Amino acid sequence: MTGNLLRHEGDTVPRKDGPAGEIISGVAVGHPVEQLEVDGGAHNDEVEYPTGIKLWSAMISIFTVSMLHGLDLTIVAATVPSVTNQFKAIEDIGWYSSAYSVMAASFGFFFGKIYGIASVKWLYLVSVIIFELGSLFCTVAPTSWFFILGRAIAGIGAAGMQQGSLMILNQCFPKHKRPMWTTAVGASQMVGIVSSPIVGGALIDWISWRGCFGINLPFGVAAILLIFFGFEEINKQSGAELTWKEKVKGFDALGTVLMVPSLTCLFIALQWGGIRFGWNDPRIVILIILFVGLLVGFGWRQHRLQEAGTLPPRILKMRSVLAGTWYTSCVNSTLAVTEYYITIYFQGVKGYTATQSGLLMLPMLVGMTIGTLIGGFGITKIGYYNPFMIATTILAPIASGLLTTIGLDDEPVKAACLLGFLGVAMGFGLQTPIISLQTTMSSKDLSTGLATLYFGATMGNAVWIVVSAALFQNRLIEEVAYFSPSTNATLLKGAGLSEIRKIVGNDRLRDVLLGYDEAVTQTLYLPLGLCAATIVGSIFTEWHSVKKKQE
Repeated sequence: MTGNLLRHEGDTVPRKDGPAGEIISGVAVGHPVEQLEVDGGAHNDEVEYPTGIKLWSAMISIFTVSMLHGLDLTIVAATVPSVTNQFKAIEDIGWYSSAYSVMAASFGFFFGKIYGIASVKWLYLVSVIIFELGSLFCTVAPTSWFFILGRAIAGIGAAGMQQGSLMILNQCFPKHKRPMWTTAVGASQMVGIVSSPIVGGALIDWISWRGCFGINLPFGVAAILLIFFGFEEINKQSGAELTWKEKVKGFDALGTVLMVPSLTCLFIALQWGGIRFGWNDPRIVILIILFVGLLVGFGWRQHRLQEAGTLPPRILKMRSVLAGTWYTSCVNSTLAVTEYYITIYFQGVKGYTATQSGLLMLPMLVGMTIGTLIGGFGITKIGYYNPFMIATTILAPIASGLLTTIGLDDEPVKAACLLGFLGVAMGFGLQTPIISLQTTMSSKDLSTGLATLYFGATMGNAVWIVVSAALFQNRLIEEVAYFSPSTNATLLKGAGLSEIRKIVGNDRLRDVLLGYDEAVTQTLYLPLGLCAATIVGSIFTEWHSVKKKQE
């Protein structure tokens, strides 16, 4: 069974009328007409959009993949106590999230280039398969580092899925329908994010932490089959007629080759510095030198290639891009670090089950959804997004600061209410950087601008999760030693977070838990500083009305 096709005249069709295969787009001005035959070449000025089963096969696949991506972004926080119990490696907790984030950030621009010259369908399928492979590795991981490898592979796939979902959506609808469906895709990702604490907690309690990653496998296979059998590309990419040699030259592979090891060196240095080795240790110094050297090489490469580079320097000179990237990085990092260590507080310090912890985390994610909806409605009404960025800058530090007051003897409702407050505060400005770029950037530059925001968000998560892990481990040793001098705090690093009650005798348990609680509390000062730093993005973001853009 195949779906009917609708044709819209003058919609976006890649044509090689510009230099070096530049994409030249038409504007959707036509209306649906009866199906007509077209040759499918790159020079057509008409686009046939899928309907019926072809359309819904593609959209169900996109919704499924987006929900899995949202789930995978945050479910790892729920698994941290259980994974550390399994592998006895508290020192690796920063990598469980950062390995995913650094690969997603490093390969985001890379996939953006490839999608411009390769088959959208096949590249999307490859991305989902890579994500599934990473999920499989995490599910069967025998060691902590094998688990980290799986997270890294899944991050690479996630970068391709993120780009591919929007590329497929663009081939499913004319321009005037795309905003509505783009919002729907974003909502499906939010469903995954909001449900992850409960889903993760239930899977951990009923099956094991491995189920949190194994759940991706059947749904991912279903998404692959729907795209493989149900989706047909309606036009070729601008580089479809190029040879493989010409295609390879069309994207900046060397830029990615320089970026990945550069960021990896940085994260290893942050993970080891001050914990495994001193900051003046030759190994740490060499890692930092390699990071700086490779980063300089990446910058030189972009300067040399200009528009052909992974990140054209011209884009980085745009005020809204810089301010929005900073703001996005701070907001996402605040949420990531907070969720990470509040989960440790609930399960490690308070001794709740993973399901109970997930339910207590739910107010933050629900609050974030409510805040986002209020922000979106308010921006539509008044036309300006800046007030909602400022609202987040004012309210979020208050909420985050109050979270540092939670203690061992506090009732869980206190933390849950404060998390809900933080979620609403962060939600007000969560989408404002995207709206800012949509309002101020041309359609030609928008995709690169949005990719820059994505890079900032994922890189911020990766860096600050590692920094917070180093801070937590340092404070853990000192605080446990302070509250329970007779306990060898260093030995606790080799235990799982949930096994403290089994290792420490009842006579010392409360003192050790006070040390853990203090270590968590002091780590939570980091997201407090991050959400306060959003003031830089709020101040420097340009003031433009979305209503003027619409007119």
